[in-house]
Order: sequence, then structure tokens, then C-alpha cells
Amino acid sequence: MLSLGKKSCLLSLFALASVAWGEEQTAVGSTRVARWRDDRTAAFELMFDDSCPSHWQIAIPELVKRGLMGTFYLNPGKAEFTKFRGGWETNYWKQGMVYADHTMTHRGVHSLAEAEKEIGDCAALIRSMVPGNATKLLSYGQPGVGPHDWTITGAELGSLLKEHHLISRPDLGGHMAVYHLKTAAEMLTLADKAIANKSAEFIVIHGIERIVPDWKYQDFWALKQAVFFPFLDGIRERRDRGDLWVTDPISALQYAKERDAATVSVLEAGAARIRIALACTADPQFYDRPLTLVTRVPADWKRGVVTQGTNTTSAAVENGALRYDALPGDVLISCETLGTPVSRPAGGSDRHAKGG
Repeated sequence: MLSLGKKSCLLSLFALASVAWGEEQTAVGSTRVARWRDDRTAAFELMFDDSCPSHWQIAIPELVKRGLMGTFYLNPGKAEFTKFRGGWETNYWKQGMVYADHTMTHRGVHSLAEAEKEIGDCAALIRSMVPGNATKLLSYGQPGVGPHDWTITGAELGSLLKEHHLISRPDLGGHMAVYHLKTAAEMLTLADKAIANKSAEFIVIHGIERIVPDWKYQDFWALKQAVFFPFLDGIRERRDRGDLWVTDPISALQYAKERDAATVSVLEAGAARIRIALACTADPQFYDRPLTLVTRVPADWKRGVVTQGTNTTSAAVENGALRYDALPGDVLISCETLGTPVSRPAGGSDRHAKGG
């Protein structure tokens, strides 16, 4: 057993270490990568399956009204899509909606060649509709079909997904509206679970009840508007109070992977300027999204200007820190107090010298 004197010594050392740790965390220039975008507590994804007409008739207008976004798993070979293709091509992605691969027809596959057309053609069509990198990652949702309607192996599917830069969404168990979750309160438990665990969660919705226009039939598993609207209101409320980042599955995946592979180096921490290097070991071909950083600034800063390369933004100081987005890479990040010019040393560089 330790003597009283030794115990006191250990407690003193522990107290000194705690003080040092606390000082390090509050030191000017100390910077952390936020767990989720905009320093939100959790991420949440709203997914819609099967290219239902009620998606553009009801779901998308209600999402836009609340400033929310959804991920739509498309079946471009189904009549529900082809009849209204123009809207999907020209409108909904411009309103902030994200498209994902749900196969061309949702009928299943019986050979590798058929799977290539069902999965690959769907991915190619989505990339042709939405401008961007031809190899950008897309989310993939396995269609629900009978066991005899999907006969390729898991290894063959995995190879196809890799070839077309597709990432499977998580297992749907417990996440489907109408089937698993029947009330707005039940659906919001997923959001609250994400917040409690500081994790990412999602819900999958098929049709939405149509009142106007009345087509005399409802889309598959139509979710009542009396449930859907309060659910969206609950998601918006949690977003507005800073708890949720409402995003799509690929953005959440990219952020998490980059965050976990990122390192921050503080190169300068002065009274008027802080300079930071942000590095990341994730493959930049697929993981190239900005990360949210939170940097401690001097007590007299009220507002700061953040510059990285040609990008400059300003932000208010909150709780002694600046929050901003930055891209990992060689280009340094400069945080300066607004209104105070900083004289830069001759020959200074905005790029971080690797290995130096």
C-alpha cells in the first residue's frame, strides 16, 4: 500500500497534470476538429426510396420549406421515374436534394451482366444528371426483392460497388417508416439516439400520403402527412438548436473518415494572427470535403477573418473561439482579428512545407 506521503505526492502530480491539460485546451491557437459539420452534436439522414411521385409532389416541397435536405434512392427504369424524368433531371438536385442508386428497375438481378446494367447504369445516369466529378462517391441502397430475384454473390456485389464508386447504406433494420416506425415520436427517437451517442442515424421513407393532388391511389407504404410533417418539424427543431447536422449518407461518411484521419498543427499563435496546418491521410480523390475547426482566440477578439488560399470568410467569436470550415491539405489556414492589419514577413508562404 502507498504511504500517506506518497499518496499526497501522486495527487499533487495529478492535479498539476490536470491544470496543464486544461491550460493546453484553452491556450490561444488550440484547435480541434469538430465531431460533425458546424460543430453539431450528431448527423441525421432523411432517405426516400423508389422514385415515388409523392416525393416531388409532397416530400421535396416540405423539405425545402424547412430548409432540410433528403437523399432520394432512384429507380430510373421504373415508370414512376421515366414519366416525370424532367423534374429529376433539372429541378430537385438544384433544391439541395441528393440522388442515390437503388438500381434501374428494382426488379432484382439474375446474373453479373444484369447486375452491371441495373447498378452501373443507374450510377451513370445519376452522374450525368448532377454536375460534378464523374468518380464521386454515391450511396447505394439494395432493393427489397425476394431471395430468388437476387442471385449474384456478396463478393460480386462488392466488386460492382467498388467499380462504380458506390457505398452501401447501413442495414435498414428498425429504420423504415410505416413498417418499423409508425408515429412521429417513434421516428424522432432515432434523432435523439444519434444526439445521445454523438453519432449518425437515418430513417427510410417510401411514399407520402397524397391529399392534393388526389391520384385515387397512394404510393407504396404511404406515410400520413399528419405524421410526416410533425416529424420534419421535430428534425428542424433539433437542427435549429444546434444538435443535428441534417445531411446525406455520403457526406456524413466522408466527414467522419476525414475527421478521424485528420491532424492539426498550430504554427503561429499571436495576438493578432493564428496560423494552422490541417492534414488528412484519407484518399483525397474520394474524401475531399471541408472539416469544421474550432480555434481558441485571444480574449479581446470579437470577430475574426479566416483565410485559406483564395477563400476568405469572417465569423463572430463565440465562447472565446472561432468556428470555421477548412480543407485538409498543404494550404495553411490563417485566422486574424477583424480590423487589425497583420504585417506578413517577406517571403512568407501560405503553403505548409512537408517534412519541415
